[in-house]
Amino acid sequence: MTGILVTGHGHFATGIGSAVKLILGEQENFVTVDFPEGDTKTELEANMKAALEQLKSAEHILVFCDLLSGSPFNTIVPLAMADGRMRVFYGTNLGMLIEVTMNRNLGSSFEELLEDIVKTGREQVGAFSSEQTENSDGDDDWD
Repeated sequence: MTGILVTGHGHFATGIGSAVKLILGEQENFVTVDFPEGDTKTELEANMKAALEQLKSAEHILVFCDLLSGSPFNTIVPLAMADGRMRVFYGTNLGMLIEVTMNRNLGSSFEELLEDIVKTGREQVGAFSSEQTENSDGDDDWD
């Protein structure tokens, strides 16, 4: 099974991980690594290595970071470069994480998962407009 590691600043990882758990239930091979205020880069790297140890039996590992070039991203990239099983993504949002976790659980191949991650993440970003709730006859969609 493909492992999933989520990391980010503060408690981003455990926060978004708790939302995944609420929506999809407890997940196998799904680990989170926070980078709370006060932790050093050395502690972050040790926590990343401990998380990867939990995923040692995974055939592939998808890593989801909050930001490009932040400390969590910069810490995991060298580890990923040394481990061909890993692919790193940044700009993680809940929609993309839910989608990839569901598809992984349904047996999608690693290649299929890779194909959809960024596309899904982009589709999950938008802006609400009250015009979106109106039908052509002027009624709203809330009825």
